[in-house]
Amino acid sequence: MCIRDRNSTLHIPKAEIHVHLEATITPSLCRKFAERNKVKLSEDIFGSEYAYQWEDFYDFIKRYDIVTGVIYTPEDYYELTYEYLKECASYNVLYVEAMVSSTHAKAKGMTYHSFLDSVHQASQDAERDFGIVSRYLMNGIRHLGADSVQETAKEVLNNPHPALVGFGLAGDELHFPPNLFTKTFDMLKQESYPITVHAGEWDGPENIRNAIHLLHPTRLGHGVRSIEDLDLVKEIVEKDIVLETCPTSNIATKIYENYESHPVKKLHDLGVRVTVNSDDPPFFNATIQGEYDAMAGIGFSEPELLSMTRNAIESSFLSEDKKTKILTKLN
Repeated sequence: MCIRDRNSTLHIPKAEIHVHLEATITPSLCRKFAERNKVKLSEDIFGSEYAYQWEDFYDFIKRYDIVTGVIYTPEDYYELTYEYLKECASYNVLYVEAMVSSTHAKAKGMTYHSFLDSVHQASQDAERDFGIVSRYLMNGIRHLGADSVQETAKEVLNNPHPALVGFGLAGDELHFPPNLFTKTFDMLKQESYPITVHAGEWDGPENIRNAIHLLHPTRLGHGVRSIEDLDLVKEIVEKDIVLETCPTSNIATKIYENYESHPVKKLHDLGVRVTVNSDDPPFFNATIQGEYDAMAGIGFSEPELLSMTRNAIESSFLSEDKKTKILTKLN
């Protein structure tokens, strides 16, 4: 697990492009929102001041839904976004590209625009107060089915919003393979809308290959199990697909035993453009600071850590002029 108090890489500028905004909710915010929204919580979900506790992956999913279920209002989304960006700024993060879920917001009675407007306002206020830039990706959720994902994508395309810069596919990759979603992602590609896809976290190389060939991503969420097929690794390098790796997440969910056995360093050494990210921070006792510290601990040099930041910003879905402005801070 990440050690929260280490500061060995604090001086290195960072970027985060794989984090679920709803899952950044800290235990203190969770308690606050629960009280505000009159939601009863069991104390056994809290592991510490910083993190939640859970037994196995299925328990994690259950508790994830309980914890994020306290987010009820646009006011909650504003506070959630602002507090997360404030924390990131304290870790010397220049840019955040976080995933959001209109499915969650609508289930709580919010409109598409009301929750996004609050996220955007918090983003602007955090940029003013801390200098951190952020944009957002709308996620389609695999296990809600192909129709749900398509409707979410259509809503994004038909309702441009200044907070949104791309579309992602998340959720259960084991039971909802890429071929179910080709119609939606062909539509997104036709509109030249930026795409990232979760693949190669729980399933292996064939799922990653299908995601690349069928869904047209320029980035892959996780993608680390590509290491099991070196021909696939070569294809990822040749197509310049960037991996949004989340080592602490993968260790917490027992995909890998420790940082030393995690393939992020090997993938980097094979020429893959990797980034490092915190995924669902308080569920894994993770921070973006801790991810960079852990990478330094397994042999990434300072120039290599900076290259991960550069990879994240260059592969982000931010406009080119804004990318260029942020990248000047790495020189």
